[in-house]
Amino acid sequence: MHDFDLIETPENVELRRCLAGIGSRFIAGFLDNLLIFLMYLFLFLLFLLLGNINILDDVGVSSATERWALAGLILVAFSIYWGYFALFEAWTNGQSPGKKYMKIRVVQIEGEGISFNSIAIRNLLRAVDAIGLYAVGGMVMFVTKKVQRLGDLAAGTVVISEEMPNYSAHYDKKKQLVDNQAATSIILEATGLTPEEYQLLHNYWLRREELNIEARGQLLPQLVRPILNRIGQSLPDASPATFEKYVDEMMAKAENAEREARRKVNESEGGE
Repeated sequence: MHDFDLIETPENVELRRCLAGIGSRFIAGFLDNLLIFLMYLFLFLLFLLLGNINILDDVGVSSATERWALAGLILVAFSIYWGYFALFEAWTNGQSPGKKYMKIRVVQIEGEGISFNSIAIRNLLRAVDAIGLYAVGGMVMFVTKKVQRLGDLAAGTVVISEEMPNYSAHYDKKKQLVDNQAATSIILEATGLTPEEYQLLHNYWLRREELNIEARGQLLPQLVRPILNRIGQSLPDASPATFEKYVDEMMAKAENAEREARRKVNESEGGE
């Protein structure tokens, strides 16, 4: 079961995105922290190899060289922990290696890509969320509507899932019959679409709730642009919301045309 979040665009089009669950986020966090641990282990072994630290010595460090080496080790370890998530999320638009493996991504709550300020805020609060092996973060995610930890709440971010749904495993036979219905001449006349174009838009319109925002943003231009090119029209902008609104308008025209045709048929039959 997935939790969904709705975004209403200025064009009054609702875009639906799948929120990442607590389980996938904890697995991603475990993988990221495992990589951080391996980095720490590599640094520790490297310092041992260079002879800067002797594990058999007492805790006190005698020479100035060893003191500087130990200070450098602490600085690098600190930089790894605080810089790992921030740098990866900045370079890869909201994805650390663990998030990429789990196919999840951090985005702004409005649906835009994450900003550097948001990255900094959410990762500064990671120390609080990580208390008790992320017990604090887990409890906050459990009670928040959009599965947000403290860092997300402060930064105005959410974590979404980018995994594509498997239609073959969750296919509705009733929906399949509707998808395969040929467009009537009334629909084609009202929309100005060819039978193939209407079938493509209708199939998308029926299944769009199962697609995340990124998938819809990639699919919509491929469906709508060839139609616009054929009829010699253009849209005010190339945003997913504008393409989505165009599909809504076509489906509304088709539905209104069929409703009007049925009304006329009923009136004629009643007149007889």
